[in-house]
Amino acid sequence: MDGSAFFFGSSDWGNSITVDKPPLSLWLMGLSVRVFGFSPTAMLLPQVAMGVGTTLLIYLTLRHSVSAVAAFLASVVFCFTPIVTLMSRYNNPDPLMLFLMVAAAWFVVKGNTTGRGRWFIVTGGLLGLAFMTKQLQGLISLPALGMAYLLFSPASWKSRVRTSIFAGGALVVTGGSWMTIVDLIPAENRPFVGGSISDSVLELTFAYNGIGRVLGGAEAPKPMAIPSQYSTVDSDAGFLRLLNANYNQEASWLLFGTLLAAIVLITRWKKLPRTAGFRTLVVISVGWLITAFVLLSFMGDQLHTYYTAALAPPIALTVGVFTDEIIRNANERKVRLSGSAVALSMLLTSWLILGGLTGWPDWLPGATLILGILSLSALAVKPPTIKVDLVAACLLLVSVLCGPVITSVHNVAVTFSGSNPWSGVLTKNPSGISHMLDAMKTNQLKAGHDIAFGRDPDWQVTDALKATSTCRWAAATSAGQTAARLQLESNRPVMPIGGFAGIDPSPTLEEFKAKVSRGEICYFIQQEAIVAVQEPNSEGTAISEWVQANFSSERLGGTTVLALRQDRQK
Repeated sequence: MDGSAFFFGSSDWGNSITVDKPPLSLWLMGLSVRVFGFSPTAMLLPQVAMGVGTTLLIYLTLRHSVSAVAAFLASVVFCFTPIVTLMSRYNNPDPLMLFLMVAAAWFVVKGNTTGRGRWFIVTGGLLGLAFMTKQLQGLISLPALGMAYLLFSPASWKSRVRTSIFAGGALVVTGGSWMTIVDLIPAENRPFVGGSISDSVLELTFAYNGIGRVLGGAEAPKPMAIPSQYSTVDSDAGFLRLLNANYNQEASWLLFGTLLAAIVLITRWKKLPRTAGFRTLVVISVGWLITAFVLLSFMGDQLHTYYTAALAPPIALTVGVFTDEIIRNANERKVRLSGSAVALSMLLTSWLILGGLTGWPDWLPGATLILGILSLSALAVKPPTIKVDLVAACLLLVSVLCGPVITSVHNVAVTFSGSNPWSGVLTKNPSGISHMLDAMKTNQLKAGHDIAFGRDPDWQVTDALKATSTCRWAAATSAGQTAARLQLESNRPVMPIGGFAGIDPSPTLEEFKAKVSRGEICYFIQQEAIVAVQEPNSEGTAISEWVQANFSSERLGGTTVLALRQDRQK
């Protein structure tokens, strides 16, 4: 393991450029590989552990103040949210981010129920680590957690303010230390910060991964632009965005019903238990849910499907709190009717989503809806016996959870690769993102395939790279996924020109020339499909043109390779 690459989160162990996120989740996966050896199992073991751990934390967080039945249902809802099962077997930062965010919520509840403010300082530290995992996305729950502590801590207001300041300090220290260290190191002594323009983690945080992504507006770089056949509107932002075919299989099955449940909880605020623990849970659940929903619904168009993972914990927590309210007030007619309305909303959403998919039996959407409505009919009125209630409730759960459960099982049954996995099956809408990602995966969109999945390495190329020993980088090539696949096959560092999508200004043409003159790069591997979609004035285009103008090429398998040696100069 290269220590510098490990610390910086470098895309290559020649340390030319970092990935476009802080490296905390990479550190965990790297340590797992160090202990168990390099394999898919070792790489994904931390992800599985985070998924299981977060499910347990959902239960424990709720169990402070709600029944075991409600807490268990919430943990089941979280576990079978498709984006959760997907991310738990994929090497993205999201599982660690969710674990830290839910752990932070647990400490707020613990602090408010025990009266010990120091637990809120731990919350600040955990949110800082969530920031260190995925930057501003890790702070989506911060407003809800802060409000819950300030409103319902039993400590004096003076103590609450003082504790909040210390918690903010803990957040800054755990979240900001790495980025500060990196930005203080001279640029020539560290890799370029991937995703930034000015080689700064601060810019990466507040531009590429921050305001720029949230507000949108700027035209997407050419290599990242969505093909016209998959972009039928200028923007899909709005209240129903998460219900459309691009995102609805990930976390939207129960979303709109849960939003209705949140409204019911707000309207019943005066009738809710007055314990600090329960009211803390309500504020955390509802506040986090509304924040995540509004942000994801109205942010710019650079919205990846897996961003919806931020919805999974507040959906589960809100379901748990609302279920407990229903159980405690089962004899109250208004409560039963409000519960029926929430369940009906979930049933209709599931019916709508299932009806827009291609991979399930045609009878399934109607069957789940009819079964659910029959169950609701039995639950909406006071039953003659408790057995009727239990049977109807079980059948309702089967109907409501059918969609997310079968989608989650599908996620477990198939393999994933590339940079943007998606849950479930293809949609009936041919312009949906699932069709675009499938076209990339099957190499129908060549540039998209090479950026998102990486080009399949020819064995002749990897053999040539394995034979290099004197160069710092065995080769340089366009975009990160192809470079990564070449590294894995050859066990030699490969420079990803322009970072992930080939659009970062690293290295510049002059820097590349200097590295070639020092003999630091053995080969240049041409990627015609990626070069074809790059901007004419980009550093990647300039480097490709300079190499082709000054060195002789050869074909190794189906790949154009140029040896960057003096005897190969034209």
